[in-house]
This record gives sequence, C-alpha cells and structure tokens, in this order.
Amino acid sequence: MRFKSFGPIRRLLDKQLIEVEVPEGTTVLEVVQKITDLGGSALKDLILKNGKIDGNLIVMLNKKDVSTIGGVDLTVSNGDEIALLPHVQGG
Repeated sequence: MRFKSFGPIRRLLDKQLIEVEVPEGTTVLEVVQKITDLGGSALKDLILKNGKIDGNLIVMLNKKDVSTIGGVDLTVSNGDEIALLPHVQGG
C-alpha cells in the first residue's frame, strides 16, 4: 500500500510517497502509527495526540475522507493509498 504525505509531514519524512507492506487486517490507524515510527519523535508529536490522529489532519483512504466512510479503524489492503493532509486555515 502507499502512504502519501503533504506539508510539514512530507518535510519530516523527506518523501511524499512511501510504500508500506501491511498484513491482512491492518487498520488505517495502525498504518499511520507505523509511518510515525519512520519519522521519529517530531513526526509522532505532529501526527498523534494521546494515541489518536490529531484533529487538525485530514485522513484520506483512496481519496475519501475516512471520517465519512467508517473512520481510522477501517482495514486496508496492499493496493490502497492513505494520505494525510493538514487542514487549510485562513481567511
């Protein structure tokens, strides 16, 4: 499966796209936790708050916001793509 990052997450990973092998039954949250292990404590602090994905991030599974299709407990397959996007704020 693929993990795609943007903004500060991309800068900390130093890559936009990472290929990740996952066993059957792996959830979106578990993939994100695995990715944070690659980026060290700065990335973990940016993405995870108390073991959950920070509310300032949008989590996409195959270009659909996971909050509209079942949440971070959805299971993923090796052909899937997860993307983490920062909320765009301003005015």
